[in-house]
Amino acid sequence: MRVRPNRTSALLSTRALVIMIVAIGAAALCAAAPRAAVPIGVGVGVVTLLAQIVRD
Repeated sequence: MRVRPNRTSALLSTRALVIMIVAIGAAALCAAAPRAAVPIGVGVGVVTLLAQIVRD
């Protein structure tokens, strides 16, 4: 009989890592092109909402 490792102890989920990477990328783009900050922020918000919808 095999014992499965406890997977609930992970610090970050894959979804959380993707959201963090997108946020870091968006911050870099906003720093490079301040005029595009609002559209980039809206895009990040949409990606975050879609990630939450997929989770549910």
